[in-house]
Amino acid sequence: MRDYLITDFLQIDDFKKIKSKKYLEIPDFFNENFHYSKDIIFHEPWKSHKNKIKDIKKNLKFYNHFLKELTYFLNRYHGKKFSQRYWEIMIGMWLYWFISSISFKWNLLNSLKKKKYFFLKKDVDEYDLVPHGIEDYTRLSISHFWNHHFFSKIIETNFSKRIKIKKSGKIKNNYERNKIYKNLKLNSIKNNILLLIQKVLNFFSQDRKTLIFSTYMSNIQEIWLNILINKSLLYYKSLRPNVLFRKEKLFKFRRKKLQQLRSKSSKLERFLSKEILINLPTSFLENYKYIDDLVEKIPFPKKPRKIFTCLGILRSTIMDRYIAKNVENGTTLILAQHGGSYFQHKSHFLSIFEPRISDKYLSWGHSRNKKITPFGVVKNIKDDKKIGRKIILVVRMRKGYGREIKIDSGFLESQNYLKSLENFFLLIKDDKLFENLYIKLRPDKSFWNEEEHFLNVNPNLKFIDESKKMTKEMNSAKLVIQTTCSSGHLETIAINKPTLIYLSHDLNLLDKKSKKYLLEFKKLGILHTNPKSLCKILKKLNKDDELNKWWNQKKIQNLISNYKADYCILNKNKFNDLTRIIGNG
Repeated sequence: MRDYLITDFLQIDDFKKIKSKKYLEIPDFFNENFHYSKDIIFHEPWKSHKNKIKDIKKNLKFYNHFLKELTYFLNRYHGKKFSQRYWEIMIGMWLYWFISSISFKWNLLNSLKKKKYFFLKKDVDEYDLVPHGIEDYTRLSISHFWNHHFFSKIIETNFSKRIKIKKSGKIKNNYERNKIYKNLKLNSIKNNILLLIQKVLNFFSQDRKTLIFSTYMSNIQEIWLNILINKSLLYYKSLRPNVLFRKEKLFKFRRKKLQQLRSKSSKLERFLSKEILINLPTSFLENYKYIDDLVEKIPFPKKPRKIFTCLGILRSTIMDRYIAKNVENGTTLILAQHGGSYFQHKSHFLSIFEPRISDKYLSWGHSRNKKITPFGVVKNIKDDKKIGRKIILVVRMRKGYGREIKIDSGFLESQNYLKSLENFFLLIKDDKLFENLYIKLRPDKSFWNEEEHFLNVNPNLKFIDESKKMTKEMNSAKLVIQTTCSSGHLETIAINKPTLIYLSHDLNLLDKKSKKYLLEFKKLGILHTNPKSLCKILKKLNKDDELNKWWNQKKIQNLISNYKADYCILNKNKFNDLTRIIGNG
């Protein structure tokens, strides 16, 4: 008997009466006890870190190949002669995410055992699938209908012998898509005020040689930085999505039949060569000139000599076009690292991509070449000497469908992460020593229902308001427990806040230097990989004097100082250094 493959939650209702089914890299949480189903199929090759790294490197090769092909194609399509850098600034993030998402689905289906399956296919309107820019793509690509479509298309094109498709109607009145674009079109009084301020300040004749915007610092700090560098009262923020998505013209497009990009012999590469053009955001094809016209009207300097930003790139279709256009005309682009994982995870895409498209790159601490300057954490992190009473454990679950391969990518990785936390919460269930433990979840929900999971094993758990920023919350803690090797642990270590790290991820996915540091952390009791070890040290450090005595040991502080110097400098001369780096020349 053939099993039915379930690849997304869109299909769940169709399978209620079917007994023989397999869940392809999605959780089966449909029983009251939150037990993991035995019918889940994992991407088995990723049990080996070597295979995961191999897949990342393969995607990077695909990326470099198709970036060159797209540069040639788009220049010919629009009658231009722009550089590869111009197109990469605008299209790079979308291209890498698209390649990674498709290749994962392909490899997952290819890794299935020889047994044959059924797949219920719902048709999806192509109009619902093609994004207009980076803002809607980030949302579309984690939707059920988008993932359903590409699983079914990959099966239909290359795996139809093993997986028999049964048609199950069409998605009508696409509620997921409707919600995405409704949110993108939303405006607020605050956004209107910010836009008005920019228009007013841009109207007056002022020296705008350097554009400083969306730096991760406060508005006042950005205005002050402009005064120091431009000697003018200026203020700029990356434009909100509503500026683009409120325009109805954007949605009136017709995707022409396009030839596929050049590719080599592999079936996956041939599939990508066709799908990349079919699914290319309209801002690069039909709406290319429209976006150019829109960029001309935005209240930003026309020809800045320099642009400095941290969060103003890879998030806005309009701003990416604006930056690419100016860089192509000779503007110097200075980017700053916005978070963790950079230069620590093996083959981390943004660690390669952002320094490559910039003229100068300001890292939190790491320097890999002359272009990268170890500057420090740009975002505001207060070194508050006040000691709170809380122990805060920070949880960062992946949302669901992955867009790229990282240390925590894959269902098995997410399940192990969730299980490791459940095991710890179960262990401390009846221990009164942990009454001051609070859990901080991500504000954006995943399909893992982690809060319900945790309360199921330990109903006594307490949670911090998800909407509050952890950079502010950590000052209310005497100790922070980080559960991923990302921004959070760097931010707490940067201000020398007593920190424990509880990891379930494979350290072999980190580069040699980071792995060496974390193994030293483990020797000194900072890093833990099992719940009993974490519980034991928390009991030891429950008293404030014990915590301070332990954290302030010379060997721990020396190691922390070295780690900060390499990955998370707290730059107390931030303004002077930025003025010198950005204003020089």
